[in-house]
Amino acid sequence: MFCFLTLMPGRPLLLFSLFSLLLVAASSVAAPGELDPAVHAFFEQHCLNCHGAEKQKGDFRIDTLSTKVGFENTPQWLEIMERINSGEMPPKKVKVQPSAEESAKVVEWLALRMKEGEAAGMAARGRVSYNRLTRDEYVNTIRDLIGVHYDAKDPGAFLEDPEWHGFERIGSVLTLSPSNIEKYLGAAETILAEAYPELPDKNKKTVPFGGTKRAVMENEVSERHRERLRELGLLDKVRFEMWPGDMFRGSNLRELPEAGIYEISYTLSGLKPENGRAPRLKVYESRLDRVLYEQDIIAPENQPVTVSFRAHLPKGGPNIEVYNDVPGPSNIPRAGRHGDTPFISVKDGRIPWQMKLTDEQGRARYPFLILDSVSWRGPILSDEEKSRRAEYFPREEDNQVREGLGALARRAFRRPVSADELDGFVAIVKAELSSKEKFPDAVRAGMLAILCSKSFLFIAEGNENENRSRLNDWEIASRLSYLLWSTMPDDELFSLAQQGKLRDRAELSRQVARMLADERAVRFTDSFATQWLRLRKVGMFPPDKKLYPEYDKTLEANMIGETKSFFREVLRGGLTLREFLNSDWSMMNASLARFYGLPEAGLPRDGFQRVALPAESKRGGLLTQAAILSLTSDGTRHRPVHRGVWLSETIFGRTPPSPPANVEPIATNPVDAPKATLRIKLEAHIHDPSCAACHAKIDPLGLAFENYDAIGRWRTEEVTDGTGANPRVDPSGKLPDGRAYATAEEFKQLLLADLDAFNHTFIEKLATYGLRRGISFSDRDELKAIAAASKAKDYRLRDIVEAFVLSDLFQKR
Repeated sequence: MFCFLTLMPGRPLLLFSLFSLLLVAASSVAAPGELDPAVHAFFEQHCLNCHGAEKQKGDFRIDTLSTKVGFENTPQWLEIMERINSGEMPPKKVKVQPSAEESAKVVEWLALRMKEGEAAGMAARGRVSYNRLTRDEYVNTIRDLIGVHYDAKDPGAFLEDPEWHGFERIGSVLTLSPSNIEKYLGAAETILAEAYPELPDKNKKTVPFGGTKRAVMENEVSERHRERLRELGLLDKVRFEMWPGDMFRGSNLRELPEAGIYEISYTLSGLKPENGRAPRLKVYESRLDRVLYEQDIIAPENQPVTVSFRAHLPKGGPNIEVYNDVPGPSNIPRAGRHGDTPFISVKDGRIPWQMKLTDEQGRARYPFLILDSVSWRGPILSDEEKSRRAEYFPREEDNQVREGLGALARRAFRRPVSADELDGFVAIVKAELSSKEKFPDAVRAGMLAILCSKSFLFIAEGNENENRSRLNDWEIASRLSYLLWSTMPDDELFSLAQQGKLRDRAELSRQVARMLADERAVRFTDSFATQWLRLRKVGMFPPDKKLYPEYDKTLEANMIGETKSFFREVLRGGLTLREFLNSDWSMMNASLARFYGLPEAGLPRDGFQRVALPAESKRGGLLTQAAILSLTSDGTRHRPVHRGVWLSETIFGRTPPSPPANVEPIATNPVDAPKATLRIKLEAHIHDPSCAACHAKIDPLGLAFENYDAIGRWRTEEVTDGTGANPRVDPSGKLPDGRAYATAEEFKQLLLADLDAFNHTFIEKLATYGLRRGISFSDRDELKAIAAASKAKDYRLRDIVEAFVLSDLFQKR
């Protein structure tokens, strides 16, 4: 199972059998064995004269290739598809040429077979399937297992998980490399060092860490002002004023005694200009490159508020920077610097050469913060976390090593542990003790082996000793828990698995209801929405500040937050798939409402609230949300083709063929040419018939949203370079089936009229996420059954999730 290689005293390096998982046995999947008649006729007429039995130009022969396209001879079929797609084949010199429509149909058929073959490869499974925990799942599991909040995104920790068509949970993609193993070992050592920081001493009393300090300490006030302020009773009332972009570095109380969760509180005021933005508190740990907290602050200077948050921080001195994270005048010139005159109140004013914060009437000219004090408390550990840690770590005098390691292994592996497995971990402890290691260090070595075991790092399904197509109760518990909570099963699921009750449909239904009502279900709504909708692409190409000055990281976060909150509301509110396509409501806060041009009165500064959308808002559903509209942009302009591809894949479930190589991008409009919309230039750009055939299916999907620019703002004309007036945008179009629309609203109505198609796509996406694999041809009957159950429940999202969990597909390996 594992062995040791001692590199230095007291630190064994585990060598795992994880390398054996790099190659997973693939089972054969039934595949279509016949060419489509139209495709066969195409090859007969246009290809076999040069690449058949009598002649093989370029030593390339088609008639001997397997007809299991996508499953066999894939490199050759891929080359054929690319040659036809690019127009290279048949050669232009051949007299009888296929029509653009004929070539496009062949390319589309080949691309679809390639996708099926790829998905079948992803779904292929041997006797045991191993699915590595994602980065987020690892973090959540460690937190629930041992009560340590490991920060896997910090510098030097885990890399981002690779994705497949947006999904990050696909087992065959989440492979294991030697660098992964080293990072897992380092992570486990860090986790155990935090959970058990020192030798147990039952007589030692924990000294709490905490306290409060002024933002400006007495010794930081210049000597020439100190005595005067002391006589006036104002020395303890000096404050730190922060104009836009300003930074405060004085948060540290002293070094943190241990790694853990700390509560940090800031007492401060925030002055907002009339009709302007609120100041925004942003707390950033620069060494960890992590934003700890951010929030808009509005509070009169004589009525400061206290905001508190919790953050996981390492032992030692944190490097915390506090910003007023809003745009404003530059603080580089002398006027933007702090002087040595202490700041008490805006009534007392500032040094004449400093930037004025208020006008003659005392109203804020800019959004600025006034910081009074900062408080610390921690490390904070819940009673449950203390209990878990104590359960695993035996007391030396009681010699409970086997019992403690057994409790940890059973929960970590999410199943019963055999006596042989447990013997191996106990043997590690004994070997360490024989090497004169201290008892706590020896126990930690046994724990380290458990946290680095493949049984912890991978969700295993199946049995090496038998061919089993269905999950057992322990495997169902893990699949369900990682679907809805992105973490290990809780005690109730473990108990039901032990009793063999998780294959009972009534019990599964109760568990789905219980788990969706739990606060941890937000992990499902956020994770699935992010992966299905490709939300990680938002901000991938930061918008040009000159073109979009209002766009910043706060707005970007609010855009993403709207979409995640919207998905959450559809699930929790018992709403249907129709809401995703069109709705008369959305989730809003003040910042986003201002961006959309909607009323912001009464809306929260942070967080989101459901609001009814005015008929003239031009919003509703997912497709007109700023996050969706901006994720396909390039930072300077919208890209209707990319919007069309996103819609084709995400809403219609069809992946278009890749474009031919070396396609020239659409050039920007020359400054001395008449102004033209991107749509006009796109239509002129697609002059090749082979290109036009594919674009006829993609472009109408994206052109429906021409009224929205690169960051999702509504517009009626396109601002572009060139001469003359800005041209009006044209959002009209016609779908491949002939149905026409004039606006985005009409386009959404066409989607609603074909709700069954979207229902099928959504279920396929949910199944891909939940099963951690691609969907194969053999899954089609189960998918149809889930779709029928969805339709019977009026397409309610909550019922779709339940139907999926209760399906035969969910309980299959």
